[in-house]
Amino acid sequence: DERPIVQVVFQNEWVGSNQMEYWLVKLLFDLRLKHEFTTYDAIGHSLGAVALVLVNLREKMRPYMPRLKKLVLIAGPFNGILGLGDLPNINRLKPNGRPAFMSPTYFRIFINRNNISDDLRVLNIFGNVGDHSNSDKYISVTSAKSISYVLRSKVKEYTEYLIRGSNAEHSMLHDDSEILDTVNGFIYYNPLS
Repeated sequence: DERPIVQVVFQNEWVGSNQMEYWLVKLLFDLRLKHEFTTYDAIGHSLGAVALVLVNLREKMRPYMPRLKKLVLIAGPFNGILGLGDLPNINRLKPNGRPAFMSPTYFRIFINRNNISDDLRVLNIFGNVGDHSNSDKYISVTSAKSISYVLRSKVKEYTEYLIRGSNAEHSMLHDDSEILDTVNGFIYYNPLS
């Protein structure tokens, strides 16, 4: 297959993005040795989205690693999870997009932003269920959008996609047909590739 799909599911989603980053780097290295590819596209949901950004931050320091070309981020808790470092409607994005408060993980991404691949195309998808929390029930819109401040000026293309309503719930986002069509269009049919 010219574009095989490899699904990675972490058995314990609470290990954190740093541990996920470690295993993704190992997996990418092993896959590259076995299948001899130099570039790849990736889709990450929740902490997996954060882990993929962390992997990309280190690409330039790892010449043996394949290069990420397209990245879809779905419901990424880049600047906290509600109840775990983030509260509804507390953190705000300044007019320039910079968050008023930075979580430790976000700060790590922020201080290493110059390592982000400049030929990367990013689609950032997040949800708002409309219950006045401005969140998908777990990740605030502000937390998910915070990555824009880091990526927008560094990558080749950065697009945001907000979905509203009951289908915008955190664990439903990756199963929504509208989102699946958007992701497929971005990965497979994006004319800028």
